[in-house]
Amino acid sequence: MTNLLVLDETKRHPELRARVERVLEQVAPLVRETTRLELPSVVNFRLITPEQWQADSAADLSGHVQRFRTRKPRWQAPVINLIERVSLARFHQVAPLLGGVLVMGATAAGPSDQSTTMLVPDALRHSGVLSRPEYLAQLIAHELTHHLQSLATRHREVWADEKASAIVRSGSIACLEEGHAYWVDQAVTRLLFGEAHDIGDLSKSTLSDVYRKADADPRIVKMRSGPDLYKKGLALVRPAIKAVGAANLNRVWTDLSLVPTRREVKHPETWAARLDRLSPVEALAPRPAG
Repeated sequence: MTNLLVLDETKRHPELRARVERVLEQVAPLVRETTRLELPSVVNFRLITPEQWQADSAADLSGHVQRFRTRKPRWQAPVINLIERVSLARFHQVAPLLGGVLVMGATAAGPSDQSTTMLVPDALRHSGVLSRPEYLAQLIAHELTHHLQSLATRHREVWADEKASAIVRSGSIACLEEGHAYWVDQAVTRLLFGEAHDIGDLSKSTLSDVYRKADADPRIVKMRSGPDLYKKGLALVRPAIKAVGAANLNRVWTDLSLVPTRREVKHPETWAARLDRLSPVEALAPRPAG
């Protein structure tokens, strides 16, 4: 039995809290069925202010770096400290644009088997997500998938360390997680509405002037100059699931040897082929170099 909790910490959005709760109850069994992963005993969704989002996101970033720092040789501490300062400085430069306008939801793993999703009502309004039920369902299904992913890893130190190290060096876990969650949210909206729905397809007419101005800010344009993480992740995950199925893909959450390499992220068919070489009764293949 999963306890679905939606807290309105702003004390100003009781109707939105009830709406999110209804959608969460609707999508939770579909996310579980699609992913073949178990739901946590408690799912926490929080409606918070932009200021609280900024504070909590900065603390989460520092927490990841701290966990990484504690498991590295002491002589590496100055470099890691510098990276943390630079990362936080960059975050605070764009945080007001992200948390209050552009970022609709974010999920952070907790120290136990629970994760927490932060939703910023102002951003949901500016982005047009509240204009149609399909888009709110997609967002909630996406973020809920992160809860299931995190529980599947059992918050093992080795997984947390690998996630933290992605802040310091290029990693593939974020690509894997976001691609998997994107694949799930498309499947869930297809089940609910007959076809998949994507927030990225929202008409510009649904975006507020505040959103359009923030989205055109040079700092945001620079951030988005690289490949789209969600589409890149979907291109990675989709052929793998086609090759081995969702249940077999789930082995990746408990075995880091199956995490795609940077080369496999660039060439998704090679990761799918590596997973496809495994049968349900065979031992897992070692992770290739690269």
